[in-house]
Amino acid sequence: MLTAAVVAAGAVALGGLHPTDAFASQHPTLPARTPLQLLTAAETSTTRALSGTVTEQAHWGLPSLPGADGAASLSWQGLLTGSHTVRVAIDGPNRQRLAVLGSLSEADVVHNGQDVWTYTSAGNSVSHSTLPARQAPSTKPAPDQPWATLTPQGAAQQLLDAIQPSTRITVDPTQRVAGRSAYTLVLTPKDGRSTVRKVAIALDSQHFVPLRVQLYGAGANPAFETAFSSISFTPPAASTFIFRAPAGARTATDPFGFTGSKPGRADTHATAQPTVLGTGWASVLKLPPMSGLASGGADPRHGSGSPASMLNSLTTPLGTSGARVLHTAVINALITKDGRIYLGAVSVDLLQAAAAGTYK
Repeated sequence: MLTAAVVAAGAVALGGLHPTDAFASQHPTLPARTPLQLLTAAETSTTRALSGTVTEQAHWGLPSLPGADGAASLSWQGLLTGSHTVRVAIDGPNRQRLAVLGSLSEADVVHNGQDVWTYTSAGNSVSHSTLPARQAPSTKPAPDQPWATLTPQGAAQQLLDAIQPSTRITVDPTQRVAGRSAYTLVLTPKDGRSTVRKVAIALDSQHFVPLRVQLYGAGANPAFETAFSSISFTPPAASTFIFRAPAGARTATDPFGFTGSKPGRADTHATAQPTVLGTGWASVLKLPPMSGLASGGADPRHGSGSPASMLNSLTTPLGTSGARVLHTAVINALITKDGRIYLGAVSVDLLQAAAAGTYK
């Protein structure tokens, strides 16, 4: 799950940092650190607890989606576009709380041990899941949850996990985020076929927690950004992670908005697994055919708010091939006539090559 990353004891000496530097400049004076030193500090960090407020902004170039309005939501379409404010509390790998704040509503995720609770005030609905017992503690964020990248910790961890020899790592000028001095680690793909231009990660100069993550495509502004506006490293109270259902709340069966096939309905592709073509930043994810996408048609059984229907409404035809394309500022997707899906931070031409079996 989402965790804080920090520097190992003695890894960074802050003796050369002057108080006037720490608060006067947007580019504070810090001891010089190489990319390897910053990566090692983040990877070997030991601080486990923090709390604060995060602002997430997604500018993929997509239109507003149903469910992506001012109401707080844990649905995939609600988190895909626009801006979101999230209150975060973390105390190790087994206790986290996130509250997505809307203009007049709130949606919460509470993870405490094996229990995961969700609550959305808009529908006054609650859900509860029990996680399988872990053989060993994990400090990694869970990438399969739609809220996993809302915090800088989750976004940075997934990006750092993906670093291969295909990445050039540099250090940019220092900066200030949430009132704290930070180093700036920059990841740049070496593979020119990627639509990602760079990823900038601000690392707290004392704790080496990611304070901000910015992902850039071709544009001058980030296509995606998640950053703390305030942060504290005081461990949250244990009561923070105790979930109490509000009076009258109903039980929800689908808190994240993934309204796939109804329980008990057979799916001929249920056992198919996604595959990855290529390596590094130019890799392409091949998904098994999704029911309702073949021949560009949305299956009415899934409803207008389902991922299949939503994705179909956002795509455009690709010539006369029967395929459809989804364009964003960074990620592109190709849906073939028979419903196969290819997506990645690459050009549509590369996706077509992947679909034709000629991508290497």
